[in-house]
Amino acid sequence: MTDPLDDAATATGPNGHDDEAEDFVFTPEELVDWVEGLAAMLESVDRSQNQYWCSQWWNHPEAVDRLRGLYEQWLEAQASGGMSSWWIDHFDRHATVLFSKRGPFGECGTTHVDKTARRFLAAEQPPIGWYW
Repeated sequence: MTDPLDDAATATGPNGHDDEAEDFVFTPEELVDWVEGLAAMLESVDRSQNQYWCSQWWNHPEAVDRLRGLYEQWLEAQASGGMSSWWIDHFDRHATVLFSKRGPFGECGTTHVDKTARRFLAAEQPPIGWYW
């Protein structure tokens, strides 16, 4: 069986951009490089202002999903020339959650700390016949 990431990577152009499907495909290594580059340039995350970062960002599932989404939108903004919108419409909105005390990194300081009590939200099936 072939690895779907290998197939997707060979079908795309620079930055994982597929001109035919307008989809962005990237590898985990590309995401890591991008996050490291982004983290290295950020000046606005300040512990004295109750903003948090974790060097083990990859150990926080919500953060990984948010950063993947940011990277996908960053690739699109790079291709279309919309970087200002990316900062305002994507980064700023995710940063508000990512770096907050209640965010995925909220218990981390200068090192990674496992969440002491990870709470999973319950979701029940709606009753038969439910609609909106």
